[in-house]
Amino acid sequence: MPRAASVCYVRGCTKRTTYRGRCPDHAPPAWETTSARNREKGPERRSWDRVVRPRALARDCFACVLCGVREGLEVDHVLPIAKGGSWSLDNAQTLCRNCHREKTQNDRHGR
Repeated sequence: MPRAASVCYVRGCTKRTTYRGRCPDHAPPAWETTSARNREKGPERRSWDRVVRPRALARDCFACVLCGVREGLEVDHVLPIAKGGSWSLDNAQTLCRNCHREKTQNDRHGR
């Protein structure tokens, strides 16, 4: 059963709500893009898992390219997909969990 219509939360507005208690004039903007992870579930992602990832591990001699550790390895995008990176082998590197976590934090903070 649908909810009963209510009035917009914004003071002075008497329009009916459509999204999270706000009318169309006061609703927050919709996301302009979808997540790169959700957008790229197609052949590029499957190719990454089956082809690129094993080749990157072999190319990097099954060791982290930053610290040389050989345990807990992950294959990372040098330039994140969300920032225009590709799903190719040229954009892949092998990192240990700790180095991958640190790199991801630096990428998020623009360092």
